[in-house]
Amino acid sequence: MSTTRNLRVEDLAAAAGLSVDTVRYYQRLGLLAPPRRVGRHAEYDDHHLDRLAEIRRLAAGGFTLAQIRDLGSTPSRDLRRLADGSRTLDRTEVAERAGVPEGLVALLVDNGLLQPLTRDDEPRFDEGAVAMVRAGLAISNAGIPLDELVHLATDHAAGVDAVVRRAVDLFEVHVKDRADGDDDLTEVLHALLPAVVRLVAQHFHHTLVARARERLGDGDRHALAEALATADDLEVRCEWP
Repeated sequence: MSTTRNLRVEDLAAAAGLSVDTVRYYQRLGLLAPPRRVGRHAEYDDHHLDRLAEIRRLAAGGFTLAQIRDLGSTPSRDLRRLADGSRTLDRTEVAERAGVPEGLVALLVDNGLLQPLTRDDEPRFDEGAVAMVRAGLAISNAGIPLDELVHLATDHAAGVDAVVRRAVDLFEVHVKDRADGDDDLTEVLHALLPAVVRLVAQHFHHTLVARARERLGDGDRHALAEALATADDLEVRCEWP
C-alpha cells in the first residue's frame, strides 16, 4: 500500500523542477490547491506534484495559464475542442484560416514580417499569426499593392527590431535585476508588456494620423478630413486573456 508524501514547498519545487516562487505564483493564480497547514508549516503532497506536472504539460501544449486554471471546471468532452483552439499551427493551417494562398504566408515569413514560434524544419505559429495575415490582406484589399506593402513592412520591421533591442537592454538594466525572484519578475512582465504594446501602438497611430493631416490641402475631400478628425477616438487595447 503506497503512502502519500508530506512535502515542504522547497521539496515540492525541487521535485517538480520549478522555483519556489513559481509554485507560489501558481497557487495565487488558483492553478494549484493550497497546502495543508500543520501547525506553522505548510505541507504539500503527491497530488500537488502531479498537478504541477500537469500544468507544465498543458503549458507545453500551448495552453495559457488562464486556460489551465479554467480546465478544472471544463467538461472532458470540451477538452479536445479547447486544445485544438490552443495548439500551434503550421504554415498551411495559417493560410487556410486566414483565407490566403500559402505562398503569401511564406512571403511574409521570408521577409521577417511573420515570426514563427519555432525555427525548426517545420515552423509553427500561434493564432496571432492568422490575425496578422488577415490584417495585411485587408490593407492590400484597400488598394495598396502587395509588393509595396511588403517592402514598407520590411523597413518597419527593421526599425522595430533596433528599437526592441534597446528596450530589452533597458529592461535588463533597470527592471530584471531588481525583481525579487521569478514570482515578482513574472508579475512585472504581465503588467509591463501590455503597457508597452499600448504605448507603441498608440504612438504609431497618432503619428500616422498627424502625417496624413499634413498632406491635406484646401482642395482635398472634406470626407477624408472628417474621417481623420474622428481617428483620434481610436483606442488601442491590449489585455491578457
